[in-house]
Parts: sequence; C-alpha cells; structure tokens
Amino acid sequence: MPLRRPPLPITRPARTLLLAAIIAIPMTSGFAAPALASAPAAGPTAPAAAPAAPERQSVSERYAATGIHAVTSVAVPGYQVFYPADIATSPDRHPVVTFGNGSYATYEQYEQLLRHLASWGFVVVVADSSVTGDGTEILAAARYILAQNDNPESVFHDRIDAAHVAAVGHSQGAGGSINASTNSEGLITSTAVLDLPDPWWASRPVDVIDVARLTGPVFYLTGSDDPVSTAIPQAAYHAVSPGPAARGRLLGVGHNWPTDGGGFRGYLTAWLRFTLTGDTDAARAFVGPAPELLADPRWDGTAVKGW
Repeated sequence: MPLRRPPLPITRPARTLLLAAIIAIPMTSGFAAPALASAPAAGPTAPAAAPAAPERQSVSERYAATGIHAVTSVAVPGYQVFYPADIATSPDRHPVVTFGNGSYATYEQYEQLLRHLASWGFVVVVADSSVTGDGTEILAAARYILAQNDNPESVFHDRIDAAHVAAVGHSQGAGGSINASTNSEGLITSTAVLDLPDPWWASRPVDVIDVARLTGPVFYLTGSDDPVSTAIPQAAYHAVSPGPAARGRLLGVGHNWPTDGGGFRGYLTAWLRFTLTGDTDAARAFVGPAPELLADPRWDGTAVKGW
C-alpha cells in the first residue's frame, strides 16, 4: 500500500529496509572470562554427575538457522527466483513462496531473507516491482513459476508442488500479498504478512484489502514499535480472518528490520514449513495445547485461532 508520506530514499547497499522510517538498533556485546579455581590438594573424588538432558531447541531458533539446501538464483524478465541448488537432481517437489516488496524497495533489500527461505526447500519468486499493493505482480509471479513446472525445458519442470503456494510480503507488499491471495481463486494456499499497514495507509482503491475473503491460513507479524502497523488494527485483521490465523508483535522492532529478516525469520520460516509442507516440528509454534509463539517473551499481542 503506498504510504501517504513518501519514505526516505534508499540505496541498494543499505543493510536495513528503509521504507517508512529509519531506526537505530542498539547493539551491545560483552565477554566475561570464566573464573579459575585451583585444584584441591587431596580428597575423595566426587561421583560424576549424570549429564543433563539436552534442552529441546525452540521452533524459532531452529527455523532461524539456515536450512539444508545450498541456494542458487536466476534472473528472468520481470522476476528474480531463489531456489535449492539441487532442484534438478532431487526427487522432491518444492512449494512456492511469492514475495512482495515494500514501497520503493527492491528485491536486493530482502535477498538474505529470500535466500534463507530457499534454503528450507522453497522456490521463492519476487517480482521486480516496488508498487505491489494491488497484488497483481505477486500473483503473476506465482503463476510464472507454476507455468515453469509444465515447461520441459525449465529447471523447474516437474519439481514444483503446485498445490502449496504462499504469498508473503512486507509493508505495501504485505497488503499486496493479501490481495494476491484473495484474488487467486485458491491458487495461493497460505499467507504471511510482515508489517501490514493499517487500513488508512491505502491511498489507491486497488490497494484496499479485505482479509475476510481469505480462504487459507494467515500469519500477521509486526513490530511493537511500528507506527505503520499498530496494535488495534492488527488485532482486528486477525479477528475477522475467517480461517486459521496467527498474529504477534516482535518487541523493540519498528517498520524496518535487517535484510535477513531479523527476529521475524524463525517463526516466518516455521509458518511456511507448517502450512506448506505439514512439518510437525514447525507446527509446535502455532498449534497444540501450548503453542510456542504464545509463550515467547520476545513477542506480545500473540494469538492463534482456527486449528
């Protein structure tokens, strides 16, 4: 959705996404050397303690780490595609993620995140557009990859899981992802939106969204300090979504975040693994008697429904 006030200009080398405001994330570091104790001169040897049971890795930690696939990419007219490097030799069929850039942004400003998703087995396609609010380019990108699945001369021939396609986007691209999903006639089966703007930011009629028309699950992610995606409208989006839905606000984060997805990356990847591949470990974040997302102290405003 185009913002009523144009954001500051951005340059390709930028390491953070500068779409609505510039934020500074304080970084602190420290190192404490372990204390040293002298060995006792004599005395009985104490029995060895039983090793502690290893703690189970959190969903967020596991899926924030790089996946098992090396990643390659290709530029074609209108699109950039990131995908597992072994796609031609692997027997697997890979789900699709179509991504929408924010206002005035280009794919390079999200490339680390897109490569991360591809490392988890997704074919990720992004349109070369920074005006994506109506969803047209996002939906067209998904259809492009599905067409390549039927093309015998394409590296994607018979390698795409055409039944599982997600739309993901940031800011204006988040609204575009909602529109792509609702206009896809069921082609897009899952949606995840990062910093979806509050309704009054839509300045073009074609950018207006209607989350009540979604037919698949949707995940609303935003920062607690984001002036564009604020608490009450985000809760309302979740409440009126008709199907399974999750939401959460990452503490201390505004509308801009690192190009690798920062603190959003783990749960976003888990959502896609859960809704596109049925990954039961990823599902722990969103379903069951104690979904991890609801207890994560780094997040507030969390909720899940419909499972």
